[in-house]
Amino acid sequence: MYGYDFELGPIRPPSEADSILLRVTRNCPWNKCDFCGVYKGEKFSLREVDEIKRDIDAMKRAGITGSSAFLQDANSIILKPDKLAEVLVYFRQQFPTVKRVTSYGRADTLSRISPENLKMLKEAGLDRIHSGYETGSDRILKSINKGCTKQQEIEGGLKVREAGLELSMYFMPGVGGKEYSEENSEETADVINRVNPDFVRLRTFVAKPGTPMGDRVTDNSFVPCTDEEKVYEIRDMIKKLEGCTGTLVSDHIVNLLERVEGHMTLDRDRMLGAVSEFESLEPLNKRRFQLARRMGFVRSPRDVFRLPDNVLLQITKIAGKEYTPEEWEELMNYFLEKYI
Repeated sequence: MYGYDFELGPIRPPSEADSILLRVTRNCPWNKCDFCGVYKGEKFSLREVDEIKRDIDAMKRAGITGSSAFLQDANSIILKPDKLAEVLVYFRQQFPTVKRVTSYGRADTLSRISPENLKMLKEAGLDRIHSGYETGSDRILKSINKGCTKQQEIEGGLKVREAGLELSMYFMPGVGGKEYSEENSEETADVINRVNPDFVRLRTFVAKPGTPMGDRVTDNSFVPCTDEEKVYEIRDMIKKLEGCTGTLVSDHIVNLLERVEGHMTLDRDRMLGAVSEFESLEPLNKRRFQLARRMGFVRSPRDVFRLPDNVLLQITKIAGKEYTPEEWEELMNYFLEKYI
């Protein structure tokens, strides 16, 4: 309850940081993805419409404001369309100045919702759906226990777009490991080309300790890509995009190169140039940037030399030590684990 007379769920997309958070469902109905530990041990449940309306009233009394809203938790689009539409209409009535309402939606759920019901949700006040596709590869989807197929991603995405809703899909560079890195970039690009989502948001894969994926890294049954290899996987995916009109977004600290974002066609050369700039760095400069980025000090390689002298000296001292490739990746993951 967080000190208020309404519920709040545990997470929301980074792009919804300033949004009003309205909890429509509790936890995740699938809750089996091997890379995710957010809802493990928690029971999924649907909230009743009257209960949600009481929360809306409580939020209004508390003076909650914002220009956008996000429906929590992991797959709120699973609520029966007529009930979700009723919630949306009521929320819009109570918060008439909100310009955008968004929700998470799993690809398998979206593929089962009729086009008519998605259009009804659009008319009721839903504007955007965030969907964690992670990869376009059926092999990798199965290996991470995502619970959906490439075909469902395509069908669900096309339905969302045809209903007039914005689609924000998420791609995990590195989630296939070294073995399927090429397949991850190629198959994901194919899905993007066929769906043409409004946004593709990068969420560089990091194996979270305590999850099944983390356990696979520990027992060596999954060989992760290096920090650098994940960047090149993004590059290869961008090269395979054709005629896409949406935006590639790098809005999370786990992404090494924040500047690899923009219109997927018009800004392609600039984005690939940002990768080339990183790739061409001298080994020490490359490590200095990686370390400074993973410690949260910089946003691009150029920022490294704008650091205070004492900070740059300390980063140079750490980056200049002798490391095996495995030791260097362990150091990067040590810092990355703070953000997942």
